[in-house]
Amino acid sequence: MSETKWTPAQRAAIDDRGGALLVSAAAGSGKTAVLTERAVRLITDPEHPVDADRLLIVTFTNAAAAELRARIGQALLRRSQAEPSNTALRRQRMLLQRAPICTIDAFCLDLLRKHFQALDIPPDFTPADPGSVETLRTAALAETLEAAYLNADFCAFADLYGKGRTDSAAGEAVLQVYDFLRALPDYGRKLDEMLAPWQDENGFVRTCWHDILLAEAARAARAAGELLSAALKDSRADLVTARADAEASKKTPAAKEKAVAGMNERFAEPLERLESAAALLGEVEHLAEAGEWTPLYDKLTPYVLGMEQVPGLKNMKKRLTGEHKDAVKTRADEAAKLFEKIEDLISCSLDEAELDRRAAEPRLRALFAAVRDFDARFTARKRERRLLEFSDFEHLALRLLRDEDGQPTELCQSIRQGYAAVMVDEYQDTNALQDALYRCLASPAGDDLFLVGDLKQSIYRFRQADPSIFREKLDRWPALPGGAARPRPPEGTAGQNALLALDANFRSAPQVVEGINFIFEQLMTPQLGDTAYGDGQRLVCGAPGDYSGSVEAQFLPDDEAETDAAWIARRIEELVAAGEPVREGSTTRPVQYEDCCILLSARGDFPAYVEALTARGIPVYADARENLMEAPHIRPLISLLKVIDNPAQDIYLAAAMLGPVFGFTDDDLVRLRAQSAALQKEQNAGNAGKPARMSLYGALLLARQGPAEDPFTQKVNDFYDKLTALRQMARSVPAEQLLEEIFATTGYLAALGVTENGARRREDARRFASFCAASGAGGISALVRAIDAAALAGSTGQDTTPGGARPGCVTVMTIHRSKGLQFPVVFVADTARRFNAADTRQPVLLHRMYGAGLRLRPEEGEGAYKTAAYTALSNVHAAEMRSEQMRLLYVALTRAQDKLILTVPLGIGKTSNPFTRAAAFLEAGAGQTLCRQANSFADWLRAALLVHPNGGPLRRLAEDLELPFADTGSTITLTVQQALPEGVEPPDPELEERPLAQADPALTEALRQGFAWQYPAAALAGVPAKVSVTSIVHKAEQITLERPGFLSKDGLTAAEMGTALHAFLEHADFAALAEAKAAGTLDEAIGAERDRQAAAQLTAPEIAAKLDAVRIRRFVQSEAFAKICAAQQVLRELPFITALPAGAVLAAQGHEELPAAADAQVLVQGIADLVLVYPDHLELLDYKTDRRKAESDFLRAYRAQLNLYAIAIEKRFAPKKVTYKGIYSFALGKLIEA
Repeated sequence: MSETKWTPAQRAAIDDRGGALLVSAAAGSGKTAVLTERAVRLITDPEHPVDADRLLIVTFTNAAAAELRARIGQALLRRSQAEPSNTALRRQRMLLQRAPICTIDAFCLDLLRKHFQALDIPPDFTPADPGSVETLRTAALAETLEAAYLNADFCAFADLYGKGRTDSAAGEAVLQVYDFLRALPDYGRKLDEMLAPWQDENGFVRTCWHDILLAEAARAARAAGELLSAALKDSRADLVTARADAEASKKTPAAKEKAVAGMNERFAEPLERLESAAALLGEVEHLAEAGEWTPLYDKLTPYVLGMEQVPGLKNMKKRLTGEHKDAVKTRADEAAKLFEKIEDLISCSLDEAELDRRAAEPRLRALFAAVRDFDARFTARKRERRLLEFSDFEHLALRLLRDEDGQPTELCQSIRQGYAAVMVDEYQDTNALQDALYRCLASPAGDDLFLVGDLKQSIYRFRQADPSIFREKLDRWPALPGGAARPRPPEGTAGQNALLALDANFRSAPQVVEGINFIFEQLMTPQLGDTAYGDGQRLVCGAPGDYSGSVEAQFLPDDEAETDAAWIARRIEELVAAGEPVREGSTTRPVQYEDCCILLSARGDFPAYVEALTARGIPVYADARENLMEAPHIRPLISLLKVIDNPAQDIYLAAAMLGPVFGFTDDDLVRLRAQSAALQKEQNAGNAGKPARMSLYGALLLARQGPAEDPFTQKVNDFYDKLTALRQMARSVPAEQLLEEIFATTGYLAALGVTENGARRREDARRFASFCAASGAGGISALVRAIDAAALAGSTGQDTTPGGARPGCVTVMTIHRSKGLQFPVVFVADTARRFNAADTRQPVLLHRMYGAGLRLRPEEGEGAYKTAAYTALSNVHAAEMRSEQMRLLYVALTRAQDKLILTVPLGIGKTSNPFTRAAAFLEAGAGQTLCRQANSFADWLRAALLVHPNGGPLRRLAEDLELPFADTGSTITLTVQQALPEGVEPPDPELEERPLAQADPALTEALRQGFAWQYPAAALAGVPAKVSVTSIVHKAEQITLERPGFLSKDGLTAAEMGTALHAFLEHADFAALAEAKAAGTLDEAIGAERDRQAAAQLTAPEIAAKLDAVRIRRFVQSEAFAKICAAQQVLRELPFITALPAGAVLAAQGHEELPAAADAQVLVQGIADLVLVYPDHLELLDYKTDRRKAESDFLRAYRAQLNLYAIAIEKRFAPKKVTYKGIYSFALGKLIEA
């Protein structure tokens, strides 16, 4: 077995023992392998070995934890096999099974279970599911708001957003603040910290908001100045050219002088306005950098009030001329927009800021008091239910480990001694609370920490992940000296913190790496992405070779998802048809559909891409994380549970009846309504007035009064009986038992098993049953409320989690879902989707470092205005949002192994050209400002590719062929698809115009025969996808009219007789009947058995009363009963559902000629009366109560049914075979072999 070849940086990460180490691991750098090897070497260190269960390894997901444990176990197994006599290795493999390799939530949960007595929590607490959490949150919030509205300041706060019309905004604000705080340690103290700046009288100049706004104003002024300087330079160059042209166009000196003077006059005002604007922006920048708020506000006030003209070239378009006039106008306009932004930033005087502080402070204080109250009420409700949610695990664990002063507790010191190393994977997605836990668990000096992550892949800000924690260490910690592993420090000496970069990418082909590097060298900066894309962050190709890979950028005429999807579908078809090579090990092979992945920012446009691929016959799998409550195979169960709770819900009752569980059709429901309406009309005959509208359940109850022998009435009664039984059962049994009964009596799990993705759907049904078991302790009504709450929350905590791809299919997935995955061919699509900036518009803006800000409403007037704090935080959130989007784009591009394809809309409109605008910024040296204003991936990609050496087509669109391009070794194939004139349809590239030719006689005949073709499996159209055996047989059987019950000798219809006999035999004690037969007391035993069943409510009294004891006596004395007594096991009323060939189903219906598709599978359901199990074979018996039939009639009518039963039963009991099939006729009193 060859040893793994580690790079020098990887070896240093594995072997370093000199203190805490932060490993910045780029995409595809093998960080999991490094983490595994470091753990293995710590365990097997010859001088300082560490027991496996003394390694605390924290991962981001349970799946990652399981994979890491397995990898370490496999590595130890290989070493153990190489050293079979090494007992220490065998011991470490056993210790590994109990090693804390888990998520931080799982670690905290285990800690609480071991030390619950140190906290005020019940010992039998359980983790809460999201549905229960949402229910408790809603109830606690309602109580909180009711109490809060007694506070006039809270009412004033609520009026800021709802003006008394609704309290939804106020409630959302309470929850928003609460959820934000739960990601922080000591959140009670944090509320005080956030309120403190608002309580500091005349203290605005001392706040961080003051500094943020001035810094942002200086930055905007600087960018505007750069644009104006470039505009001035170009305008002056145009003036020089215009003078020369004017002079050359005239012959006499006087004419030349006059022409030049005309040009000077034409350019005078534009140049003067540009110069004065540049001077103004220079003053603004100087004042902002100097922190001079009041002079800056005074400088801007005349422009805000309209007393001075806004800098720029407004209304000067006709005065501009020359080669650069468009660029000059664009830069001046953009500078004017930046000046307007500065006006928004410095929007109040210091006196106005103080007035805002006084107005906002009591409102904010009331809001924070409501948040504290909500926290207390919510916590109390969870304690009553003995529930803890995930955030509780972490906060309570921190209380165990740290006291109120932030000092480690005695328990913490004891626990941390149990760990020789604390290793954290995906550290870039840590929040402040989790980071506090890691510091508690590490050694006092923190020198046993090993942190691995990639700041460029931090994409979970919406889950409160805080990349600034990683960045702070990235900025402060020094690089690992010499990039080499440090030895263990002397005993008693603390180690030092160090930083190491793993930048070698082993995933992507060289050109893919080069293309990614080029794009992010243009885009990613510390202000946009949180890190500079330089040494240590730039990817290095770790697997160079003959295969280079490729990067393509396709520019499309519009930003419609359908256009994007259609082009991608065609490109995939071309790649597969051409056999485009992709890597497989050290060789290449032709690309396949399953190698291709389409990445989107959101799931909303999935259908457009699925439809485009399907239209070309390309198999596709859309990997959408599906809420269990919305899964189509779970919704019928939810409808049934809601009907069990309350059947007077028409929509849910209809859904339950129409679903696969009960098999009603639309026509059945129409008939049910019509039949009940007729009965209602008949009952109300003679009553004046219009009858009241009846619910569907009422219609169901009326329909039960129909003719008993009517199959539809029987179907309705069967449904009613099952529903009634389930409703009775729901009152007395746990939810999980109710679900088990539903699964058992309906065959729903078995039906799911034979559908597409059947195994996953069955697992989803079991997870739903698990959710019901956890949430249904309060009965069926409580379970329904929990289901509603989980649906509202969008999660049950048990969401379906389809895999990343499907064999043979193109994958469509979101970028977030793709993290950790890789594909040979990646399409980054839907790049024009605008970033979600909702976080910048919340009622209250919050930040871990910069506190809280809110809007206020004028005392008189409509609308709300931003306070200075709100404006500052809005800018901070906007910058952080764009930084996260930059990292999201990085994650998307780094999923590609061999071929990366970007689709970007041109975005050119009648009055806008993004390429012209981008060129104006880039040539002025204001590229960073351009990127900070981007609203989509497309904005960034256009700007980056505009300066690529292959970007000539884009520079032509920008009308700036002189724009300098960046130096790069990457090759990116750019293709531009221009928009067609309005009204012109695009030609189909696959349909070329050909000259008309004479019809080919042979082709004509072939077409004629083709149109005469008939579907060979037409008979299958008569077989539903799911059928019952009884319905198949009845369809083949001729209908005979039966004498009604009042004309029968015994006063019973055949249906009533059959029901009574079947009910008796389903529950009869055969052993007792056999004993009575032997003792000669059979008649008494039959009567006693009938009474027993009625008393035990096994058989309804009205059915038991109609039992024909004479026929039961004949049955007990028959050959059929003898077979029952001889069987090893007797299975009664055995339900089954199975897939059978359509040919067998058609044969049962009487078809002699079978179609070509006779092997197609049809879902068949039935219930066998009796299955007799013997040691080596099976026998099948069926009771029949039909009257006036000879033996031949029974065989003709039911032989096919028993044959289908036999096939299904044999599949279930394989390898045993059914050797005997018999029909017992109660009318004939004999057993007939079928």
